[in-house]
Amino acid sequence: MKRCAPAQGSDCYLDFMSAQGLCFRMQVMDDPVDAYSFTVRVTPLSSQDEIAEDIPLIEPPNHFSVLTARERDVALLVAEGFTNEQIANRLCVSLSTVKSHLQNIFAKEHVANRTALVCLLHGTAH
Repeated sequence: MKRCAPAQGSDCYLDFMSAQGLCFRMQVMDDPVDAYSFTVRVTPLSSQDEIAEDIPLIEPPNHFSVLTARERDVALLVAEGFTNEQIANRLCVSLSTVKSHLQNIFAKEHVANRTALVCLLHGTAH
């Protein structure tokens, strides 16, 4: 992930991967006329190989295969630090649907809460 100080023009970008595994580059460009304005451009990348090498990517462990695709999406967003409301907005579902998915995930993975789920995803003890 390339980081830079504010107002660095076209060299300021961030490569990231969505919960669905799609790769993007977000570039911030200053407005040459207005010092208080900037433009954000998000460009899809053709493959994960184009992403900067130092981005920590979270891959679900193999035993997460018991989860549905949507439950995996929710679990990965939880691991990235998203709140339930942010997950609902990102996935275009209701807050109650996110909560239902989380309850299913907790039951299937035998964890008590989202902290334990994150530890499981990151492969650390809780």
